[in-house]
This record gives sequence, C-alpha cells and structure tokens, in this order.
Amino acid sequence: MKKTFKELCELFGDVEDTRSRLDMTSLMSGFLGQCSLYDIQIISYLIQGRVAPMFVNSEFNYSEKSMINLIEGYSKSNQSRGEISKLREELGDIGDAVSQMSEGLKKKVQKRSISDVYELLWDIVNTTGSGSVGRKGNMIMDFILTSSEIEAKYFSRIVCGSLRLGLHSKTMMDVFSYMVIKDKSLSEEFNRVYGISADIGYVASLLDSFEENKVKKNISNLTVTPGFPILARLVERVGSFKEVLKRLGGEILVQPKFDGLRLQIHKFKKEDLLNREVIWQKFLVEKNDEVSLFGGSKEENVIVKLFTRNLEDVTDMFPEVVEEARSIEGINSFILDSEVLGWDYTKDTFLSYQKTMQRKRKYDVDTIKENIPVRAMIFDLLYLNGKDLTTMDTVKRIERMEKLFGREEGSIKVAQTVRVKKTKELKEIFDDYVNNKGLEGVIVKQLVGGYKAGARNYEWIKLKKSMESGLVDTVDCVVVGYNYGSGRRAQLGMGALLGAIYNEENNTYDAICKIGTGISDELFKKIHQVLKPFIVSSIPKNVVVNDLLKPDVWVVPKFIITVDADEVTRDIGKDENGVGNGLSLRFPRLVEWDRDTGLESITTVRDLITIFELNHS
Repeated sequence: MKKTFKELCELFGDVEDTRSRLDMTSLMSGFLGQCSLYDIQIISYLIQGRVAPMFVNSEFNYSEKSMINLIEGYSKSNQSRGEISKLREELGDIGDAVSQMSEGLKKKVQKRSISDVYELLWDIVNTTGSGSVGRKGNMIMDFILTSSEIEAKYFSRIVCGSLRLGLHSKTMMDVFSYMVIKDKSLSEEFNRVYGISADIGYVASLLDSFEENKVKKNISNLTVTPGFPILARLVERVGSFKEVLKRLGGEILVQPKFDGLRLQIHKFKKEDLLNREVIWQKFLVEKNDEVSLFGGSKEENVIVKLFTRNLEDVTDMFPEVVEEARSIEGINSFILDSEVLGWDYTKDTFLSYQKTMQRKRKYDVDTIKENIPVRAMIFDLLYLNGKDLTTMDTVKRIERMEKLFGREEGSIKVAQTVRVKKTKELKEIFDDYVNNKGLEGVIVKQLVGGYKAGARNYEWIKLKKSMESGLVDTVDCVVVGYNYGSGRRAQLGMGALLGAIYNEENNTYDAICKIGTGISDELFKKIHQVLKPFIVSSIPKNVVVNDLLKPDVWVVPKFIITVDADEVTRDIGKDENGVGNGLSLRFPRLVEWDRDTGLESITTVRDLITIFELNHS
C-alpha cells in the first residue's frame, strides 16, 4: 500500500502526542507494516529529520530565520509583517507557526507520496552556490502553498532541523523487531547491525518481506564496510581498582584514557566503495562523482575517511592524519579506532581538549593546522584487508594493530597497551598516567570478546582521576533550559543551565540539576546567544522535571555538556521511581560546553544509579 506524506505527518502527530515507548513502537510498527520497503527506508531517515545517515553530507542549510523571512516575504500583502515571528515566539515551534500561517494562504492542495517529498527534500539539499537560499525558498514556498497545514508543519520542521519526535534509534530497532516477529526478540540483533552500519535506512532495508527467516539471514550476512562508520564502543565504570580484577578475571589490558576527539580512521580502495545498496546514493551521484564524495580525486585509488564518535565526517579537518593513513604501505584497507589530540611535537606531548577542538572547523584548515598540529592515538583495529575483525578477541586485534602500525613518528601512533594481573600494577599505571602524564585515567579491557559497536558492558571499564576525589565519573547532560539569574548574571542573559539525563525505561530526559558554577561570564554570553534559536514556549516533549528545578526558559534538548560534582545524592523523601530515580548532583560544575557526542550517548538514569551505588558502597 502506498502511503501519502499527509498520512505520514498524521502519524508524526500521533507519535508526538505519545509518551510511552511501547505505544510509540506500536504506532510506528503498525504504520510501517503497511508501507513499501522503499518508503520504510525513507521514513527511517525522516524520523531523524534527515534524508541520509549522519555521516553523509546532506544538510538542508536552511534556518528558522530564513523560513520566517520566506513566509513574511510572501504574505506581506496578505498578512501583517512580523506575524510569523510573533507566532514562532508564542508557540515555541517553527512548524506550528508555519502551519498556523499557512491556514490563511490561498491553496490548491496536491496529494504527494512519501517518495515525492523525499525527492523534493533532496532537491533542497542539492541546491547550493550563489542565490541558493532564494532557490530553496521557492521550492519550500511552493510546497507550503500546495499542501495541508499538517504537511506544512512537519515539512518545515524537517527543513529547519527541528523535527523532535522523541524517537530514539533503539526504539526504532524495537519497531523493526515487532514488524518481523511481533515482539522485541530481534531488537538486540537489529541494534548490532545498526552499530556496524550507522545507517538506519540501510537497516530498514534488511526487513525485506518481513519474513522471519529472510530477515535473520539478511542480518547475519551484514558485516563491517569501510566508508561506513561504526558506532563507538562505550565503557562501564567501577568504584575501585580491586573491582576491575574481580570483574575481568586474571589478566587485563590497560590503555591510557585520552581527552581528545574520538576519531575512526577508514582506508579503502576505490573498488570497495559503496558495495551496499542505499537509497541515498543516487541523489549524491547527481551532485558529485562518487569517488570525490568519499575523498580524493578520480585518479586516486586509495580513499581515506575520518569520522567522529557523533558520526560526523571530518576528513577535511585533519589532512595530516589523512595523508599519514594514505602513506601506510602494504595494507589495502583498515578501520582504526583512535583519539585525536592536539600535539606539541617540540615537547612530544598532547595539548588540552580545548586546543584540540579548535581543529574541528571547516575553514582555514591549513592555517590552524600549522598552529595546532594533531596526532591520532590508535587503540583498536576493527577491519583489515577486506576482513571484519569486530568478532575477534580484543587482545588479538590489539596485537595485530601493534605489529602493523607500530610507528614511532608521524600523525598516527599506537597507544601503549600493558598487560596486568595484579591490582597494585594497575594502580601504579593509573597513577603514572594521571599524576605524571596529565591524562584523565585509563581504559581497562578484557582479553577476550569482540568489539560490540554502540554497546556498553563490563568487558571495557574506565577508571578516571575523579574516582579518588568525588564522582566515579563525570556526567554528560543535555541542556533543556536555563534560569535568568540575578545581579550581575542577569546582565549576562542567564545564571544557570538545567541539565537532564536519558531515562531509557521511560524514553524521557530527566532533569537532575542546575549548573551555574564553572562558567565564565564570556561563556555565559556565548551560551545565551547559541541557545536563542532553540528556545521553546513550553516544556519540550519527553522532558520531565520536578517543580523545584523548573527553569525560566525551556530549550530544545540538543546541546551536550559534561558536568562534575562532589557526589550523587538522593534526598530523603525523594521517590526512587520519580524523575531521575530521585537522584541529583551535589555542587555540580561545568567541565565542558557542547561536548562532541550525540543525545543517544549521554549519561542514562541507569548510569547515574551505578555512580551513586559505587560512591556509596
């Protein structure tokens, strides 16, 4: 059955009104079960507000301000100027504002399929160069004038990058499982293939005819492919050195924990390029030749790609790493997991995280490269010469990496791995890294077991210097609001940020603390300006908060911050089944603003419970 875009938008409305993850799963699986496989792939991207996965450069580059100017420019003879701006401010949502404004416009509504709209969205993406904002505006305005109000609402949200349905990728893996076997039994398998492909539309393509045997065969046949990033493996926490050996057994691997930018390095040959069938490929080919799209010219046979933990393609930002990877002879293809650091080659030591992040920019790369050179410290090998190594034991992957990439000089260097059997040895290595070398701590790994992309378990454990003085670990929160502040801070626009963590069970962002310490006046001013376009008039969907923490201003959950604190507390009388399991942070302080990680990687309620129990054990 071919569904229309209007029907899809009505589904989006139903999902938006739904809080329960189970109910969302039911709504989505019921609708997708009536769609063609092609449309299912399209919808999988659209629910993320995109037309392709994160690692594909397919941004709309059309702001809410441009949308407001577009509507005002058209309606100036029919409506009072400034009305759309007022509506956006009052309603707190560009989609609702455009929908309400479009009610008064003369229309001849067209019936559009989901694929029709997908192609139009790609036309907007592929419109670039001089005058592109105007040409994009013409396409957008034509759509608004020939669509229903609900279509105008969700179309404008997608184009402006503010869809915000509250659908987590893990929820979609549940949806896919329900479509095949009517329960969540296949969710973990879908999570695995999503982890090694990072492409939700491609995972959707494996649904085939929804026949269980066919789908299971498709899933089992999927392997790592160079050019397609793998979700970063995550680590667990413990409260003591002794517990590490207790959990991991007799012998463990210890590696330094760097504070840089997680970087996945892919090298492969032209003939290996895009051996997966993906629906977005044909739209990219219309814009560029496929080889230059993945780095390099037509004449170059070797391609190198770099991806962050957040799946962003940053190949152009680190040319020295690209050239170093390209120059490695005797290895046709590989995928390396690393941490890239600003590097002082005169002193042979790393630079601060803040310095490193200055390299994460698209312009003036050559200039900043001279001022802040980098080095990628590699700690894992995931793919080699056409073979997926993610199912190989960690110790064997590392041994192979050390043998093949053990260079002393250059922009790619193997991080030291030490085998340890005793708690005393582990503590000595930890103290050396933290006290003498200025690192954050160490990562401890079990010898056996594969690389479980996007997963977190006790096969990999992090030990940070904060464990000896306060929290076992810092907390990554998403900003969901702020307070104006008083006195001098009132003049800065804000006095404290409201931070939330992810509640996997309820599919909510649970506000746990206000952060006003560790933020300079200059940073407060910067944050205030950055958050302005993301202010909403009411509490965002899927955000929950106790009355005592309610902010003066709500913002869309988008920006990630790292927070330290004296301890995790549960006040007497707080409900353990309530917001954030009744937990909060005592004396929280900002460590990092706008951390390079996605919403799906922030600290969870389960994580915070673990930290609380470790600190109180």
